[in-house]
Parts: sequence; C-alpha cells; structure tokens
Amino acid sequence: MTPLSLTLGDQTLALLPEGAVFWPARQTLLVADLHLGKAGVFRRAGVAVPEGDTEQSLARLSALIHRHAVKRLILLGDSVHARPGDDPALIANLQSWRQRHARCVMTAIIGNHDREIAPLAELFEWQIEGETEGGLSLRHHPPDHAVDTPWLAGHWHPVVYLHGGGDRLRLPAFIQAGHAGLVLPAFGGLTGGLPIDRAPDRRRYACAGDQVIDLDRQKKADAEVGQEEERQ
Repeated sequence: MTPLSLTLGDQTLALLPEGAVFWPARQTLLVADLHLGKAGVFRRAGVAVPEGDTEQSLARLSALIHRHAVKRLILLGDSVHARPGDDPALIANLQSWRQRHARCVMTAIIGNHDREIAPLAELFEWQIEGETEGGLSLRHHPPDHAVDTPWLAGHWHPVVYLHGGGDRLRLPAFIQAGHAGLVLPAFGGLTGGLPIDRAPDRRRYACAGDQVIDLDRQKKADAEVGQEEERQ
C-alpha cells in the first residue's frame, strides 16, 4: 500500500489507500464515518442487507492499527449509525474489539449520528468537535466558513468519478479544502457517497486500490503553464 504525504498546518500526514490518515509524529490513526451497526438498522426495518458489515469495518481498522503500530486512534464522528442500545450485538462486538486493542488510546469525536452513546462511554474518550491537537482542529462537520486553525473532518462521505472508454468508476476520496482543511472519506461500508467535482479551491485525492492518486495535480500544473504562457 502506497500512502501520499500531505502537509496540513505544521504537520505531515500520510493519506492511506484504505481511506484513513496516519499521523507519523504522533503514531496516530484517524478515520471518519464508520457508521457501525448500519446494516443492523436496515435489517431491523425489514430490508434485506448482508450481515457482517460491522465486523468487516473493525477488521480493516485492526489491520491498520497493527500495520502502523498505532498508539492512538481518533474517530472523526459518526462512529455508530444509530442508538447502540438498540443493538446489543453491536455493543458486544465493540467491547470484544476494544479489548483486543486495550493499549491503544481511542478518542471519538461526537458526530450527528452518535446519539445516546452511554453504552459505549467506557470504550472511547468522547469529545465534542473542535478540540485542537498539534495545531489541528478535530471535527466531524467541515467548517462552513473560513477558520484560522487547520482542521480534519468527515461527514461528507466524499467520492469521485473517473470516466474512460464509456465506463465510470466511483472511488472514495480525500478532499483538501484550500490549504486549511482535509475531509476524510467514509471508512465504513454501506455509507453512500457525495460526489465532489473539481474546483479551484479544492484538491481531490482518490483511494484507488493500493495507492492514493492526486487527481488535480496535473490539471493544476497545466493551468499554471497556461497562465505563464499568457504572461509571455
């Protein structure tokens, strides 16, 4: 797996193909929007969806924790999809998973789906969004206005579409908003996605297999060449 390095504020971050961010200086892993238990919500409503989505998401997270020797995990909101008290199996799965990573400090930013989380109070250090670590603001919702502090967030579930030969491919993506912020893709399954198009004030990094691709790098370089030619 080939990460892509990005500087945000004074910090160097690695964008991982799995849709997570690794913060090497702090041995910290950040993910957003797991939406654990969402499949169970659909099944309880009578919608036939496959089981095992929560287990698969947690297994992927465990693999990253081991691979990068992670000492701290930060969940950027919407860690669960609905009230955990309605899903005893979800609570049991999370308790067992948390025990396997007992030495890893885990912080969860409260997102809009993280409701009535008392049954999970002892598993994570729950925080409201906006707390600052290492000069970076940890959020769930991307700010809707310019802010001075560089930030990391989720909530959008950003995806991009690649076109070629009459085919279309959808990929999860990191979105760099100006130079101040980074929106992470949804880490969980069954999350859907918000298509993010090219724009002058953003940069998109697609998670494609075992690598992260800077989709707008060449386009930006071409634009800069064009501007230089106009000045000559």
